[in-house]
Amino acid sequence: MEDKKEWKKEEKSDIEICDLSVTFQDGGEMIHAMEDVSAYFPSGSVTGLIGESGSGKSLLGMSILGLLSGQARVEGSCMYKGMDLYRLPEKEMQKIRGKEIALIPQNPTESLNPIRRIGKQLTECMTVHGNKDKELANSRRDEFLRRFGFADPDRISRAYSFQLSGGMNQRVISAMGLMNRPKWVIADEPTKGLDAILRRQVYRVLKEISETDTEGMIVITHDIALAGALCDRLMVLYKGSIMEVGDTRTILEHPAHPYTKGLVASLPAKGMSPIGRAVRKNEGNSGCSFYPRCPYAADACKNGPVPEAELPDGRKVRCVLYA
Repeated sequence: MEDKKEWKKEEKSDIEICDLSVTFQDGGEMIHAMEDVSAYFPSGSVTGLIGESGSGKSLLGMSILGLLSGQARVEGSCMYKGMDLYRLPEKEMQKIRGKEIALIPQNPTESLNPIRRIGKQLTECMTVHGNKDKELANSRRDEFLRRFGFADPDRISRAYSFQLSGGMNQRVISAMGLMNRPKWVIADEPTKGLDAILRRQVYRVLKEISETDTEGMIVITHDIALAGALCDRLMVLYKGSIMEVGDTRTILEHPAHPYTKGLVASLPAKGMSPIGRAVRKNEGNSGCSFYPRCPYAADACKNGPVPEAELPDGRKVRCVLYA
């Protein structure tokens, strides 16, 4: 294994998103996917983004790396080391993407080239950023393949993605995201498609990486059990809005927002109670997006932006119950 001094933490670098709005053009209609969202990711921590499909988890994470589709219109700011990532030219963003802030994507089929060997794709992650040390690249490739459970890295390096299972390819792209020892890692559904044994293995590696290799990590996941074990902080999203942010243990043991309560109650350990379906019309609702499904809904929830309240334990909750 390489000398740890090479990737010791040098300086803390927080990521701060302010007033993010994302809209998409769909024919003649503008779709507002996120509106005036602000999110803070402190270095030295692992933040989990949780919520149902379509809540905006991946949208928020991909905006940091400038990986939203060309049809997306992004407004707001994303500050990192004094730079606004939303305003950087693509050439400058390429220097950050993969080296400073790396992605572990959720779809290995789309992320791996089926006509190139796995080993070449891994080492290329370093060479595209100017590192010409072939011996170092090969050493790091083998190290990360072993850490993600491949006992024979030479065999995997010679293989093509179509010769590996979906779970194996998921672990390969996890290794790929770490090849440059990035300061930040955004892991998008890192345990998707893995069985219980491999989920535990990926969890252990991500835990070790978060403690020794990186300055910060953002984990986008449906796996609330993984988020509970891996993350220091949780950010709960629903339909493009952040509903609750705070300490992981506090949120999972004492959820405040009605939507968070529903998510926690849906866990197997909590009885798998489903979150209620919409029982109210959402017509003309400019307030809380969870209003149609909320058991505590009141007329005040429908009018205007819902204020964010800070609770005594430090959590922030966007709900009129706490205003």
